[in-house]
Amino acid sequence: MNNTKLYLVLVLVGLLFECSAPAEQELRKKTEAYFAAWNRHDFTHPDFANFKLDTSYVWHGKKEGKGIETLFDPYSGWKQWDIAWNGAYKFQITRIDAENRIVQGNFHETTDFFKIIGMPEGITAVVTFWFTPDMQVKETQYNWSDSNRSMHDLVKPIVAWARENDSLRIQKVYLQDGFVPNKENAAEWKILFDSYRIAMTLPTK
Repeated sequence: MNNTKLYLVLVLVGLLFECSAPAEQELRKKTEAYFAAWNRHDFTHPDFANFKLDTSYVWHGKKEGKGIETLFDPYSGWKQWDIAWNGAYKFQITRIDAENRIVQGNFHETTDFFKIIGMPEGITAVVTFWFTPDMQVKETQYNWSDSNRSMHDLVKPIVAWARENDSLRIQKVYLQDGFVPNKENAAEWKILFDSYRIAMTLPTK
């Protein structure tokens, strides 16, 4: 390669870098601000509310089929559950593809609920975000770690006890082996946990 061609290549690379650098910085800034707002439980803040499209798609495992369409709601049951259980979230960015507007990283979540049921390590996943040209997330993919323990398995003894001793409460908060997340049910779970702990520490007759 002669000097002229080498120079042109270097100029082209430089131009591409200059074009991608601001986009990469914006993607990083938006993602970091989103998780900062999530940790503050500030779900109505623009850093959180404007991160995703009002209607976006969520994928679990492989990105196949249509995915799950989700409507963003800062007052949703899961958001209120996060607040009630002091959810804490980390996201370490591992890859940014500015050209295709993709951000990928390692996600970690812990809550007081996890700690109470004996799962203080929380859950982890590799999460990928796809952004629109307007820099809002249109698709999210979660690849959950194989090391994650099952929350449902860990609450089985508590659920079994509650069905015998507090059936009305457990029927309200755990329908068909599924959680019913909201602020009120988080409070009901705290009552269940306290009752279960007391019952398990009482001497048997």
